[in-house]
Amino acid sequence: MFEKRTRRLALVGPMGNRRISVHTAGYPLSPDRMLPDPDVVLLIGKEKEGAMLFRYSAHGELCGDTPHSSVGEAERQAAMEYGDALYGWVDVPDDVDDAHAYAIHYASERLNERDE
Repeated sequence: MFEKRTRRLALVGPMGNRRISVHTAGYPLSPDRMLPDPDVVLLIGKEKEGAMLFRYSAHGELCGDTPHSSVGEAERQAAMEYGDALYGWVDVPDDVDDAHAYAIHYASERLNERDE
């Protein structure tokens, strides 16, 4: 009857010295308005209603967002953009109200662990 909403996140690791982001603030594309590279991607959607893919830095900066016709399409887009740098998908716990804040905090904690 009611389709469950999908909420997943995946960390984005380093991709060497090359820039991975293609998102800007506004159009047309302008190098001085490029958004930062993301540390985490957040997928929110319902398979039949479409999905949004949000990208954030571990500091809470929005690094871009894109609409998709399905959850699967959003996952394929993330895989295409980030390739091997995309870690595995992790479900956002059902008891979490703000999936965006959760994703940013998750990325921040994991990046701090990596630096220790």
